[in-house]
Amino acid sequence: MNTPMPPVTTPGKRQPTILIIENEVSNRLLIERVLSTRGYRCISASNGQEALNILDSEYVDLILTDLSMPVLDGYRTTQLIRERPAMAHVPIVAVTAYALNDENEAAMQIGCNEYLTKPFKPRQLLEVVDRLLPQG
Repeated sequence: MNTPMPPVTTPGKRQPTILIIENEVSNRLLIERVLSTRGYRCISASNGQEALNILDSEYVDLILTDLSMPVLDGYRTTQLIRERPAMAHVPIVAVTAYALNDENEAAMQIGCNEYLTKPFKPRQLLEVVDRLLPQG
């Protein structure tokens, strides 16, 4: 029997905010559900342009981005995010269905910190997010 992990929030501290950039509604909702069980605050965008608009007014602690999306894909979105000085330290996780080494290398070269292949288990997602978010 798996013991549930405790929420990441403590009294008097701000909830870590995660931006989920994913065009598939079912995937986005699943990621939100998994992360919210741990106390993370989630903001969602269905494409890269929407995400960039959100980042104009919202501070986020971590970004999960699909690489293959309409309007503005995850590769270009990551490049544009990395061009923003205030976003240089924010971890970005590429989330994609393509498990090819070339995809992994390309994601890392454009500024992603991690690579998560779909389908993934909820615990895998939480392990990546917990590892990349600063502990406070």
